[in-house]
Amino acid sequence: MELIKDENSDVRLNVANGMIKMAGVLGPDLLSPAFLTTITSMTKDVQWRVRLSVFELIGDLSKIYGKEIFVKHLEPIFMQYLTNTAAAVREMGIAKSREIAERFKADWVVNNYLPKVLDNYNGDKQGYNFRMASLNSLHSVMGHLSKDQIT
Repeated sequence: MELIKDENSDVRLNVANGMIKMAGVLGPDLLSPAFLTTITSMTKDVQWRVRLSVFELIGDLSKIYGKEIFVKHLEPIFMQYLTNTAAAVREMGIAKSREIAERFKADWVVNNYLPKVLDNYNGDKQGYNFRMASLNSLHSVMGHLSKDQIT
């Protein structure tokens, strides 16, 4: 946890990249309040590559922890990708959303994902790029919905 706060962005990047390996070993114990606070702060790192790795990590943790833990602890942090200033982070978040939708199926998309994306789209302070990220996010997960769920 000390290395996450290192001044060198390469160190922080390597720590973020190595966290997925730690998650497989530590399991749910990794999701301590301190870890979640640290992850949240890393999503605001000045280096976009660190932010990219952190959002990618959060998406990958959905495989390890499953739907219930992801929704409770990680989803609120993950959804911040929609308003990230780096286009690469937003694009990766869209790709990870598609993977998560495949894993968690239509009920997650309808009950969790769509409301958050629509709230982001309708936000008062959202610029063009953030609204486009919302629209692209919706497009990426629509394949996991039936016609009845779309209407």
